[in-house]
Amino acid sequence: MVLPLFAYFIRDWRMLLLALTLPGVLCAPLWWFIPESPRWLISQRRFEEAEQIIQKAAKMNSIVAPAVIFDPLELQELNSLKQKKVFILDLFKTRNIATITVMSVMLWMLTSVGYFALSLNVPNLHGDIYLNCFLSGLIEVPAYFTAWLLLRNLPRRYIIAGVLFCGGGVLLLIQMVPEDYNFVSIGLVMLGKFGVTSAFSMLYVFTAELYPTLVRNMAVGITSMASRVGSIIAPYFVYLGAYNRLLPYIVMGSLTVLIGIITLFFPESFGVALPENLEQMQKVRGFRCGKKSTASLDREESPKVLITAF
Repeated sequence: MVLPLFAYFIRDWRMLLLALTLPGVLCAPLWWFIPESPRWLISQRRFEEAEQIIQKAAKMNSIVAPAVIFDPLELQELNSLKQKKVFILDLFKTRNIATITVMSVMLWMLTSVGYFALSLNVPNLHGDIYLNCFLSGLIEVPAYFTAWLLLRNLPRRYIIAGVLFCGGGVLLLIQMVPEDYNFVSIGLVMLGKFGVTSAFSMLYVFTAELYPTLVRNMAVGITSMASRVGSIIAPYFVYLGAYNRLLPYIVMGSLTVLIGIITLFFPESFGVALPENLEQMQKVRGFRCGKKSTASLDREESPKVLITAF
């Protein structure tokens, strides 16, 4: 929302980029304030640091933590175990894991295409370009708030697919709006941006919950890279408007609905304990899983449920 305000007063694009990027330097001190993930520290055998962070978190939340969080005998056993090395190819180790990874890459890339194509197509909308750009940013505020509420209460697969169906569906409806009803077309575009933005913000939580701690960073990294590929090809979807003004919306709407359907085949992570290793990852919907492993049965019987909080 700040972008059109800056752009209105700063017409030189070089100075505009400088004014928009310089405040990012203020993020550098966050390195010293944001705590490391205790799960990751434990996986790296850095137990003392993990315990300090947990104790600090308990104090900030007014919770009395036990005096000894990690049993010294258990720590000795863990230290004696050899740390397993993981590589990016482990994201394709089995058919199930490879399928989840490929589907995640597609989900991130196509969602990114819809998000950036809608944002870049704002100048082609009827009316004032600065006002339309402001509205395009404004609609993201309720989109993020809605995503937060949905993530707290509902299954991941259904809510992500639902907002993608909503966003893609309204984009496909634009072709049915008469050319004279420009305000209706702008409203539908903003609703489409609402759905795609909500889905995009939920992907970070969903992907992190699907993968175990050892490969979680790599999984989010490779899928986030796929979304950058989507942002690179997004302008070419906007250029389709040179042939037909409705063509970008038809293509983006169709792809958004398609990826919404694919989302329904992901395993559900809501209310399920986070996997600790690759063997504990859930199966893709529609796969013949065969006989369940002992680790999977133990997880199902365990009453403890861990939910990722972001």
